[in-house]
Amino acid sequence: MQKTVWWEPDPAAGGHLGRTYERVRAVYKKAGFILTVIILVAGIAGAGCQPGNEEIDVETETEEERDEQVEYIQSEGIFVGQIDSQSVEIEVAGQPRAFALSEGIDVSGIGSGSRVSFTYDDRGERPLLQSIEVTDKPSDEVIQSEGTYVGRIDSRSVEIEINGEYRAFTIDREATVEDLIDGSIIAFTYRETDSRPVLMSVEIIEEPDPGQDGETIEVKGEGIYIGQIDSRSVEIFRSRAFTLGRGVSVNNIADGSKVAFTYTETRERATLKQIEAVDSPPEGEVIPGTYNGRIDSHSVEIEYDQAFTLGEEVDVESIAEGSEIVFTYRTGPARPVLVSISER
Repeated sequence: MQKTVWWEPDPAAGGHLGRTYERVRAVYKKAGFILTVIILVAGIAGAGCQPGNEEIDVETETEEERDEQVEYIQSEGIFVGQIDSQSVEIEVAGQPRAFALSEGIDVSGIGSGSRVSFTYDDRGERPLLQSIEVTDKPSDEVIQSEGTYVGRIDSRSVEIEINGEYRAFTIDREATVEDLIDGSIIAFTYRETDSRPVLMSVEIIEEPDPGQDGETIEVKGEGIYIGQIDSRSVEIFRSRAFTLGRGVSVNNIADGSKVAFTYTETRERATLKQIEAVDSPPEGEVIPGTYNGRIDSHSVEIEYDQAFTLGEEVDVESIAEGSEIVFTYRTGPARPVLVSISER
């Protein structure tokens, strides 16, 4: 079979044909190089577009989409009031709780004691209030009363003694108690609510005389721990010796009788101011107890239950009810304040 042979002029021969042949070869050679480069680049780009085994397909979401997926907690409670410009206090299931205000939340029109429905985000250190709505306003009836100012319970509430009964009041934003001295006789107004009554206004009638019964002293005591009255006070059973004050007689009081009495106290002793036998527990400033009898010609023993306000650093959670205890307390014109307490 005859083989086809491409004709190639001899470049050495020179002439027009030889020069034309050299130009054609140069063009084809350059075109081949460029084509090769294009193929290589296309191949690399194509390989880069193919998913490899080590690549991870990550789904991303915006901050708004994440917020839409959060399920806020729905709750109800009693609006206590603002703690500061960025937080409020709401009583939930009987326990006060602080909430930070998220941007755009306005509570300026919500009165203390109002029942509210609200939602909050509980993911941070402090729950963040997302919405709040008043469901029931407190009663508009304003009640006038008088009593003895016992002192602060916390930043938003105080305790007042009214005819021998100790009551806790939430402080309305318009009421001022910063200048009140514990033990002051006060006239005040308040509104009843489903939770605590709300203190509306306070006027001082009489301040205690620190040179007399109002003097604060610290006293040691012993007794039996009965238990907590509320979150800020406890009750202790005491069997105690009292010195008979001038003019005080117990000749007509039988041992074991129910009695009502008052006394003054110093660091050294407690002195009876008055005592009388009664048929039922009295009301007012007198203390009910049981007369055990004489110790000697100048002193007697009386058993009674006494309420104490818990001092700021005092913890009674570890004290079992019925335990024999030793304690110290600070006296004053109002309810005594526990300074320390421990089991014997």
